[in-house]
Amino acid sequence: MSRIVGILLMLAAWLALWGEISIVNVVTGIIVVALLSLLVRRTDRVYTIKPIGLIKLLAIFVWRLITSSAAVVLTVVAPTPERLRSGVVAIELSHRSPLVAAIVADAISLTPGTLTLDSRYPDEGDTPPTLFVHVLGLDDPEKIRDDVRYLEGLVLSAIVPNGHPVSEEVVS
Repeated sequence: MSRIVGILLMLAAWLALWGEISIVNVVTGIIVVALLSLLVRRTDRVYTIKPIGLIKLLAIFVWRLITSSAAVVLTVVAPTPERLRSGVVAIELSHRSPLVAAIVADAISLTPGTLTLDSRYPDEGDTPPTLFVHVLGLDDPEKIRDDVRYLEGLVLSAIVPNGHPVSEEVVS
């Protein structure tokens, strides 16, 4: 969005807040927008949003939400030792981006039957964070790790950190 369009949108929002167009409202709006334009500097975008990837991520997330809710209901209605088995799995992500880690952790926590308990960032280097995930119905920890890495790939196909190359292995 060009700077002029942003300024016009701010002025329009100012006038909409006052509810009427008058000389005083337009002049004060121009002054407020000018001051805001001077105070707020434009910065480079840190992430690029890919609409197709975002739609795919949301669709798969909704599907997982439905299927995991059904699995939790089944566990409550007809509990078995296999369904009640739970545990904590440590999963090292493949990308260092804090935003990607936060989205993955939130998607895990919003899905019934799983909960992100903690995330740890190493102190040095370019090592990605590790998520600690509590899982209900845990049978194979490696399957959970693969599932979370797939989710991370979906997030990376929707939100790409600028200046940080994303390997094709993570996205596919």
